[in-house]
Amino acid sequence: MSKVIGIPSNGPELADPISEHFGHCLYFVGIKLNEDNTYEKTFSLPNNGHSSCMEPVINMKNRAVTEMIVGGIGGRPYMGFIQMGINLYQGIQGETLEQNIALLLEGKLKPLGGPSCGEGQNHNHSN
Repeated sequence: MSKVIGIPSNGPELADPISEHFGHCLYFVGIKLNEDNTYEKTFSLPNNGHSSCMEPVINMKNRAVTEMIVGGIGGRPYMGFIQMGINLYQGIQGETLEQNIALLLEGKLKPLGGPSCGEGQNHNHSN
């Protein structure tokens, strides 16, 4: 079974840093993981805002995402990913998408055990 990794990002390229918060990212980037652990970018979608926390979750599911690497995520999208069977991993903020992918492939990213959204963050959905 092929895996597709989704990552909320500050930019559309693998050299861009992971976003600090899932819903406030500038882009959602998808990476197809091949059987030999090579990978290729399959999509780069601008985050134009959303009216509910589930919209980007459903969008990732519709794009066959099986794993998500996130810098931070709130409770509703966290539960949405769990309900859809998409595995969540705690990404390393300040690192690039490519660095986070390498850490995942090396088994160095921890599965996310719950929402990781910081206190006091603004949660509007207009970006």
